[in-house]
Amino acid sequence: MKYIALSVAVVSASLLNIANSAEWRVGLSRVVITPESPTWLSGYGSRDHAAEGKVHDLFAKAVAFEDKSGERLVLVTCDLGSVYQGLTDQVASVTQERWGLGKERLVINVSHTHCAPEIAIERIVFHSLSDAEEAKLQTYIDQQLIPKLIELVGEAIDDLQPSTISVSQSAALFASNRRLPVEEENGKRYINSQHPAGVTDHDVPVMVIRGEDESLRGILFGYACHNTTLAFYQYCGDYAGFAHQYLEESHPGATALFVMGCGGDQNPYPRHGPEGLDHCNRHGRELADAVVHAIESPQTEVHGPLRVAYTDVTLDLESPPSREQLEAQRTGDDTYPDRKARYLQSQLEKHGQIATTQNCPLQAARFGDELLMLFVSGETVVDYARKPKVEFAGPLVWVAGYCNDVFAYLPSYRVLLEGGYEGRTGIVHQLVPTPFATNVEDRVMGGIREVVREVSE
Repeated sequence: MKYIALSVAVVSASLLNIANSAEWRVGLSRVVITPESPTWLSGYGSRDHAAEGKVHDLFAKAVAFEDKSGERLVLVTCDLGSVYQGLTDQVASVTQERWGLGKERLVINVSHTHCAPEIAIERIVFHSLSDAEEAKLQTYIDQQLIPKLIELVGEAIDDLQPSTISVSQSAALFASNRRLPVEEENGKRYINSQHPAGVTDHDVPVMVIRGEDESLRGILFGYACHNTTLAFYQYCGDYAGFAHQYLEESHPGATALFVMGCGGDQNPYPRHGPEGLDHCNRHGRELADAVVHAIESPQTEVHGPLRVAYTDVTLDLESPPSREQLEAQRTGDDTYPDRKARYLQSQLEKHGQIATTQNCPLQAARFGDELLMLFVSGETVVDYARKPKVEFAGPLVWVAGYCNDVFAYLPSYRVLLEGGYEGRTGIVHQLVPTPFATNVEDRVMGGIREVVREVSE
């Protein structure tokens, strides 16, 4: 009995030494965020009634990273169309108090599925919601979503355990640029339609998290494409939802997390129509197959330390319309321009002026010499992924858009000058008063360089 007890003690001590010597501790968690009753769905302005069922549940998932020094980062991914600063701040306030997660240590990324509850803050102005529908959404946000996200973070931290991290990259081809140039008498304009020759980013970055016994615990994967294969009235994670469903079915015990990339000007093709759900399944399968290919390919093991940084960049806007111009834009037909004019008039009356800047949160996380992750807010166009991959090449550069505050389309200088939906006209149904000034890319890239410099020192 003494020999057995001694053996157990030796084994326990050995396991403790292994745990203490592990470079990483990683925790994973998940929670269903499907509303308990039908709500208005996100995205499309043509929506005219609430959800009519579900294809599958919507999820929020979290992964917590901790290096040997105790530095942490928690990434939360959500099957949602949007997230806004007020919601992120509410979650961050509690996670800061409970677990010491400052802004630089918490990221909320949304997949931008258009088959999720409409939580975007601009819904109150631009959607035809009855008071009852708005009340249901606000109840969902306050009583279901925010409490679940807070507990999700805590559960991921509670799950921290010794792990190894590795990264690789693959590709999927169903995303296509959706800014088609059309020649007209007065010059070229850009319409929302497939542009196969346009700028894309087909990279599928993949992170694999394994336990001490080499079991697969977690799979993070990204892609830069709108989750807009579907346009019906059922809850669904779109292609991303099917992709993480397929990955978890084929890798029992693992948690798969989709990280939305800079897909603001990218759409999945084919899409919509009576075969929309079939298209969605195929896109999800293609993405999952790309992830599996990356998992089965040679991996680069990721070492520490973990360094994190955060900044708020102030983006300039074009000059707002005058009182007279706003009055002239009041058409009385309840269209988007009419609603936007009324909204700006209310801001003018309430504050005495219309805002001329927009806040843009940016974050960076560097995992040793092997991985640099960048987290950009707004509906980020693909240029903001392509440029950092060139400028900061060395580690694998993984850029996520749609983080923390999806305030409007975030155009690059190129997209802004070209115009079109993502460059100018899409602002008509956002609370951001006017299109961005021509220095928008300089400001965003300057902020990105700042946080990269901080995590690289």
